Amino acid sequence: MRIISGKYGGRRLAAVRGDVRPTSDRLRETLFNVLPDVDGSIWLDAFAGSGAVGIEALSRGARHVIFNDRSKDAIRMVKKNLELCGVEEGYVIREQDVFTLLRSLKPPLPDFVFYDPPYDFGRHVKLLEKMRDFGVTTPEMIVILETFKKTTLEPPKEFETVREVLSGDSRLTFLKLPRGG
Repeated sequence: MRIISGKYGGRRLAAVRGDVRPTSDRLRETLFNVLPDVDGSIWLDAFAGSGAVGIEALSRGARHVIFNDRSKDAIRMVKKNLELCGVEEGYVIREQDVFTLLRSLKPPLPDFVFYDPPYDFGRHVKLLEKMRDFGVTTPEMIVILETFKKTTLEPPKEFETVREVLSGDSRLTFLKLPRGG
């Protein structure tokens, strides 16, 4: 695994062991090719795993990333990969259950929220419902869900699917609140 582009482009990331399924280089490249310019943005990498997505965002000009994972091993991997890439600022690391994390979010809220839970997570819609219930969404925010390619989601009515991209075994679903929603 490596960082694809930007300030830290080409830097190798530490190999992931255990039950962490990192977002592949190819899928990260697809993700960032689909997104609008991320320069100056705030990110939430809610199931950070190796930290590859959040580090890629920083590499491409994001001003701040919240890395979160409830696994101590994943948090160690995020810290190691930040160190390997020479990232010294522009981030915080949290080790919380994702629902506790969502409840604790305060403005400024992220511009991009990336969810890459285990493929058998099964509570994707609940994530969106809790974001709504906790008031941590904005019409400008883009929520990205990475799921197994055969997983289909029916998001809560407050969200609209603006794009879906299939790549390998994965599906990226891009969601937003409708303007005025």
